[in-house]
Amino acid sequence: MVRFKWFGHSMWSIETEEKRIIIDPFSDIGYKLPTNLTADIVISSHDHHDHNNFKLFLPPFQKITQIGTYQIQDIRIKLIEASHGRFNGKNLGDIYMSLIFVDGISVLHCGDLGVIPNEETIADIADIDVLMVPIGGNYTLNAQTAYDFISLIKPKYVFPMHYKTSKIEIDIEPIDDFKSIVPNLEEIDSNVFNLDKKDLTEANTRFIKLNYE
Repeated sequence: MVRFKWFGHSMWSIETEEKRIIIDPFSDIGYKLPTNLTADIVISSHDHHDHNNFKLFLPPFQKITQIGTYQIQDIRIKLIEASHGRFNGKNLGDIYMSLIFVDGISVLHCGDLGVIPNEETIADIADIDVLMVPIGGNYTLNAQTAYDFISLIKPKYVFPMHYKTSKIEIDIEPIDDFKSIVPNLEEIDSNVFNLDKKDLTEANTRFIKLNYE
């Protein structure tokens, strides 16, 4: 069993009975900052303040911020370079997507992905089980390009992230456009979703919106 928890924005934890991985911890951007937080592994997709707040964590933990493949006991993590895109004519640089294999489940956290990756990268990440994808536009994929990306890699579960809520003032779009594109979006009144390998028999992609509280 793998437990997924959404803190808001792009910050997620992926937990098994033995390990906790946290990705893209934010600073004070409006969401509640966790206190006394522990993790075995902390990943940052890029060095922006809303994705790299390692000060949230009590030591010790393993920090992963560079491209490469990491084997940590029975967990495999591969950071894959991708583009943050452009905003107001400015190149935002590169980010890393995190491809994680844990308890028989493959997970791709896209970070601030702003451009659909090339065919070679798509081939590497196609048919994953769980996708965490930004949909808010401006600094990342928007609702339509996120959906186009989803259609290419065909994950079994999709969690939208990095969109505007009442908690943040960042210039990104709310989830409304994505909901209009994905009418079967499941809205769950929880910030936690549990998934077992035996649940990966869905014929169609499940789109799941979690709450951040």
